[in-house]
Amino acid sequence: MQSTLRLPRSSPRLRRTPLDFVAILVGLLALTLCSLAFFWQFWHTNRIFTGVTVAGVPVGGLTRSEALGQLQRSLSRYPVPPISLAYQNRQWPVTAEQVGVRVDLLAAINQAYLLGRQGNLADRLADQFFLAWWGHEVAPPLQVDENRLRHLVGQVATAVQASQSAAEGGAAAITVDIDATVATLVQALHTNATGAPVQVPLRVQAVAPSAPAPALPVPSEPATPTRGPLLLRNLQFGIDMALDAVTLETVVQSWDPLQLDEGALRMLLEGWAQQINLAPRDARLRFDRATGTVTVLQPSQPGRRLDVDATLASIRTALASGAGEAVLAVQPVAPAVDMNRIAEMGIRELVASATTYFAGSSAARVHNIEVAAAKFDGVVIPPGGIFSFNQLVEDVSAANGFEDSLIIWGDRTAVGVGGGVCQVSTTIFRAAYAAGLPIVERYNHGYVVSWYGEPGLDATIFTPTVDLRFRNDTGAYLLIEPVVDSQGGTITFNLYGTRPDRQVIVSKPVISDVIDPGPPVYTVDESLAPGQKKQVEWQQQGMTVKVERTIIENGVSRTETLTSKYQPWRAVYLVGPGTEIPATPTPAPEAAAPSTP
Repeated sequence: MQSTLRLPRSSPRLRRTPLDFVAILVGLLALTLCSLAFFWQFWHTNRIFTGVTVAGVPVGGLTRSEALGQLQRSLSRYPVPPISLAYQNRQWPVTAEQVGVRVDLLAAINQAYLLGRQGNLADRLADQFFLAWWGHEVAPPLQVDENRLRHLVGQVATAVQASQSAAEGGAAAITVDIDATVATLVQALHTNATGAPVQVPLRVQAVAPSAPAPALPVPSEPATPTRGPLLLRNLQFGIDMALDAVTLETVVQSWDPLQLDEGALRMLLEGWAQQINLAPRDARLRFDRATGTVTVLQPSQPGRRLDVDATLASIRTALASGAGEAVLAVQPVAPAVDMNRIAEMGIRELVASATTYFAGSSAARVHNIEVAAAKFDGVVIPPGGIFSFNQLVEDVSAANGFEDSLIIWGDRTAVGVGGGVCQVSTTIFRAAYAAGLPIVERYNHGYVVSWYGEPGLDATIFTPTVDLRFRNDTGAYLLIEPVVDSQGGTITFNLYGTRPDRQVIVSKPVISDVIDPGPPVYTVDESLAPGQKKQVEWQQQGMTVKVERTIIENGVSRTETLTSKYQPWRAVYLVGPGTEIPATPTPAPEAAAPSTP
């Protein structure tokens, strides 16, 4: 039988067209873009998107905590725009201190963080692309104490209404809408993104004249005519004030001869001074050790002050002569640290330096150290000037950029705002102590804090009552430079100026009166499991520590003793219900003032 062998049929060959390659390329490109978008989102988790700046300071790629620290270092004194109220041809300058204007950096950071995070996915990706490509500027909003502002507007309104009523002879008058004026000024500050001067006109309403009063009998002798108003001008600062006829009647006791109620007039001028006076702003500087040059971090700004006595004398002279104008005596106030006098300051070398260590601290404690240290960046102490830690660090609160961390409170450490700030005060104290500077005010911690190594050279603060202060007696300006290494866990304070011809010798601490902390304290914590034990405090011995500082200067030697007394600190354990607790008496130790370890 013959059979035929059938060969297998080959499958048709798959041919790829150019469209296939295009599709593959498009798919790869889409996959790449998706991967990049995913990586971009992942990297910016809890970070501000790239391209965002706040007041010109780049904050993209930073967490909100890092951005706040960056802004506080770069914008230590963010300029508040000039503010004034206006009516007709008169102006009333308003200082930031009068109405409690301050920059809300936290709100600016929160606004920056929300950029690129609103809307659907497509909107968010588009916003993030535009941020990265073109960038976006966030202007820090200004906060105002509206109660103080309303009080100030009310004072101006009283003067304006009285002046207008007198000028119209009682036939017509105006009333100032205080609430509307306050609202307009607050809105102008909130929307002022350019830093331009803010001038807000008083919101006024005309008041219809009341029915004419019955005619009064004509007196036998003519009454003394009302005089005024008297315009007071200062051309240097462009400030005009006025004494209207009604006000003049309250301060002029007699026109012929002229007699003034100087007490009432002085009180009026002192009220003006609160509106006119402007504190000067000191420059902040930076010293380059490699080149020996000094650069400006923050420009100085002169202030102004109303000379009440000179203005009062000018008013008396004008009224006596019948003049319609008088001089408003406003004097410029030079800053203590003037950027135009850097060459005269004597900042040329390292005077002293000190370093402490905080490796192992919590993230919140490290953040507080960074925030507090940044407040001293570039600060300059003039010769004879007193350094105050609390004055520069201001309020240790969440509103000022600090976070919750461990602080010393009574006989325990507890979670509170500002833990870690005393690391900064201790470090700058050690630099001042090593430089031989006179210590005006210093307090040690309630117990020995392990962060600071050997006891006896720590300095605690507690705003606003417990401060660290020292005096610059070097004869030259003293520049402060904080250097924080968050990764390495170190903080250093360098003092630059002119090193005085002195030798400073600091002894090793001498410990005495050692007190045993006593047995541990056990506290039942319902959140722990039965039998579980957790240590939250570690024991420290109480003691008295003395450190001697010998200063040899101009051939004269003097020795000072720094005494620190620390209370004993017992170990504390939290235990779960049912845990066996040793039956040991545990009297409470003496309480100490709260501070920030």
